[in-house]
Amino acid sequence: MANEPGRIRQILDVLVLVVKRDRLALLWLILGTLGPIAAGIVFAISATGGEPISFVVSIIFGVLAGVLGFLIVLGQLTQRLMYSNLQGQPGAVSALIKNQLRRSWRGNDTPIRMNKNQDIVYRVVGKPGVVIVSEGVRSRVAPLVEDARREVQRIVPGVPVNLLHVGSDGLTLKEFFPALYKIKGRVRPAEIVVVSNRLNSIAKTPASMMPKGIDPTKMRAPRPR
Repeated sequence: MANEPGRIRQILDVLVLVVKRDRLALLWLILGTLGPIAAGIVFAISATGGEPISFVVSIIFGVLAGVLGFLIVLGQLTQRLMYSNLQGQPGAVSALIKNQLRRSWRGNDTPIRMNKNQDIVYRVVGKPGVVIVSEGVRSRVAPLVEDARREVQRIVPGVPVNLLHVGSDGLTLKEFFPALYKIKGRVRPAEIVVVSNRLNSIAKTPASMMPKGIDPTKMRAPRPR
């Protein structure tokens, strides 16, 4: 119970933010809350025959359904706001992989390839096999994608490799997960873990390609002469 005040505070903070950013949010929240409550009241009046216990239970169920409806609508509005804020931002796919990737999948929000233009490549593993996800401008990121694809085929030959691109010339952030989960495949859960672990232990990353002895967090630009 000690965490309840904290959770309520978080919900209130999210509610204030959503209502502030979306003018219609309050209307949708009211409809999502009052609709089930009204349905419960109507059911209690028309279907319980005046029996007190059934009447009260119907009202309680209506209120609980109203609270659930409020939380569902708030969650949908929050997700829509998140997509809107992240769209077009470098590293947006990283946030989605970190926070919303299904547990049956394996993925890392750390890029496996990137260039100076902030075009980025990620890798996730699931039932379809390996999915290489690129973010940025398709033509610029294409060489990185091809390099990552060849690496996967070399390390785990025989595992299907699929490609998805997120950007102005590809999928929107909102379309990313539906497109990802729509890819068909038959890789078993145990194999998903094995493939993911093998790729993580052998495949290159931007950090692994740095010269030894250099800490990328402490690098500085050279002084102009």
